[in-house]
Amino acid sequence: MKTVRDLGEFGLIRHLAKRIPRAGDDCAVLPGGGLLTCDPVIEGIHFLPETPPRAVGWKAMARNLSDIAAMGGTPRYAVVSLGLRPTTTVRWVCELYAGMRAVAVQFGCEIVGGDTAHVRHEQFVVVTLLGQADRPVLRSGAKPGDVVFVTGPLGGSFASGKHLRFTPRITEARWLVQHCRPHAMMDVSDGLASDLQRLSEASRVGFNIVSCKIPIAPGVAAARRAAGSSSFRRFTEAPLHHALTDGEDFELLFTVSPRRAKLARQRFYEIGRVIPQPVVLLDGVPLTAKGYDHFAQRR
Repeated sequence: MKTVRDLGEFGLIRHLAKRIPRAGDDCAVLPGGGLLTCDPVIEGIHFLPETPPRAVGWKAMARNLSDIAAMGGTPRYAVVSLGLRPTTTVRWVCELYAGMRAVAVQFGCEIVGGDTAHVRHEQFVVVTLLGQADRPVLRSGAKPGDVVFVTGPLGGSFASGKHLRFTPRITEARWLVQHCRPHAMMDVSDGLASDLQRLSEASRVGFNIVSCKIPIAPGVAAARRAAGSSSFRRFTEAPLHHALTDGEDFELLFTVSPRRAKLARQRFYEIGRVIPQPVVLLDGVPLTAKGYDHFAQRR
């Protein structure tokens, strides 16, 4: 009998999508343009036991805000479910909520409820967030000839600590919807290589990405210098590889028509073009690098 590890994260999503036809975007699209998303953070996977609770809260809320941004929406309300060990201090929980509120209030989002449960081992935070978009931007709208962009540098998120303190690109998404009308969009959470493949499958098109145009985060180079000749091998690989595979960047990946690309270039990074063939190319060669898969590896 197959396991989820056999299928991998993306394979499992494709398998479930056959039974849930409306799944597949960063948020579920509800009647009237409502957006609904749910994303967990789990101790030992997304944060460590010693991670400050305020940072855990920020990340838990910001991940969901990033999903709303990926659809070109505006966040409205959130509910929070917690799995806590009985020995967890009340102060830890209060600091957790302070972190969630700190990022939510920046974008007009209000925490309106939730639930708690007992856990024996790893703690978790699950945020469910409701938003709104007049015209949600889906993953399925990319067209051959479109220009491909990302909103910021990629790679090294865990090494630099960005994965705990990133700013969800709500403001950028609103600007894009108003001025550039992106055809397709998603946030880069599992690595550019994997997320390009997801966008390719959803839109049934391909991408030819130019490696020298991919913006690489300064944290990648810093982590490589810090690693030196030690046994910490994660950052002995080329910076481009980290930009393609590290994940947890939470920048936006989007496509726009050539006519609107000039405006997008003023603020964002052009990295390639959409092609008719459903294959992801890097400098004209099939891209073999893969991003993070929850069921195939551990951070």
